[in-house]
Amino acid sequence: MPQRWWIRDAARLFDPARGLDRPGHLLIEDGRIVALGEAPVERLRAHARPLAAEGLCVTPAFIDLHVHLREPGSGEAETVASGTRAALAGGYATVYAMPNTDPTCDSPAVVARVLEAARAAGPCEVVPVSALSLGLRGRELVDFDAMRAAGVGAFSDDGAWLADDELAARAFAWAARHDQLVMQHCEDFGLTGPGVLHDTAAVRAAGLPGIPRAAEDRAVARDLALAERLSTRLHVCHVSTAGAVEQLRQARRGGARVSGEVAPHHLLLTAEDALAGGPDFKMKPPLREAGDARALLAALEDGTLEALATDHAPHADQRKCVGLAGAPFGAIGMETAFPSVFTHAVLAGRLSLARLVEALTSGPARITGRPAPSLALGAQARVVGLDLETPRLVERSRLRSLSHNCPFHGQELRGWPVFTLLGDRLAFQG
Repeated sequence: MPQRWWIRDAARLFDPARGLDRPGHLLIEDGRIVALGEAPVERLRAHARPLAAEGLCVTPAFIDLHVHLREPGSGEAETVASGTRAALAGGYATVYAMPNTDPTCDSPAVVARVLEAARAAGPCEVVPVSALSLGLRGRELVDFDAMRAAGVGAFSDDGAWLADDELAARAFAWAARHDQLVMQHCEDFGLTGPGVLHDTAAVRAAGLPGIPRAAEDRAVARDLALAERLSTRLHVCHVSTAGAVEQLRQARRGGARVSGEVAPHHLLLTAEDALAGGPDFKMKPPLREAGDARALLAALEDGTLEALATDHAPHADQRKCVGLAGAPFGAIGMETAFPSVFTHAVLAGRLSLARLVEALTSGPARITGRPAPSLALGAQARVVGLDLETPRLVERSRLRSLSHNCPFHGQELRGWPVFTLLGDRLAFQG
């Protein structure tokens, strides 16, 4: 007998990439969607496991292009198992794991370790991202052909931006020849210096060194120029400044093969929040100013920024509790990504629900060149049920990550995932 799931009586079956927005049912058989809209006939219902969706918005499950799973190397902060549990609770079917592990993901052996840990962890797909340079040191490029053969989904030096112009050009040229995606954390470290938060008068008055917008804007300019010259598929990670947004917009209008992502915290929080909130609000790039956040939100709405990515960056409590100056950069975010943006942007009338769902599904898929999760008949079942009505408090202790450095702690949010179904497995039910 085939394995069947009957997702019953959804308030909305919502897949904006397909123009689908209607109430109804989904029937899933052997991991694929076989009926959509109408209730399945009695013969099929009798042999299906029911999954109640009354009042829920059912959408394709999400893709996160930017997460740090910390394995191998920092198991006290996160593991592939704990990170994918958090991902499933956030509605994610696929996450891209960045290479700043210990050892660095710069060899096929480390790729194999990550993939094996993912297979053991469960149904959430983990796509390893390869370093561009050995050890993220910016001195010698990885063996690109070997890493591609090992199964990586993209190349990035992550937080250690590849600053050497000649090495970067060689890496971009190889990626262009082989149609591979380069993901860049754009930061000119000569301008960042010892910076802690975004450079404002209030930050300086607090005795903290600032990180200017120019550190990002200049690095984005260099990378866009390389990508345009070499026809490289370039993805700009966690865009945070209005200037970087405008550069990306102009490059895309000019036909460059470039894309960008934004993190929820850069859309919704500012440097003022970081000063008031402490180390959980310290991240790279830093929280900027209200004008930057408005520019980011407008760019997400108009499609200049195609993807919402969390930059989920867990740190053990004892490392984050040492004050702003000494704490490491980063915040967790997979479980709160949809609820935070839905509550503060969609319900506030500043972003459409369709663009939010697209930025978590078809947008990231388009960037990576992979099939998007879909509610189409015959599609692999990668489905999330979202409660858009019931508010719930963000409590660090209830989050599934091993770390608790969440900047949305204490906020009451709507839009929480209720279930995530992947193939024929109910991977999460809250």
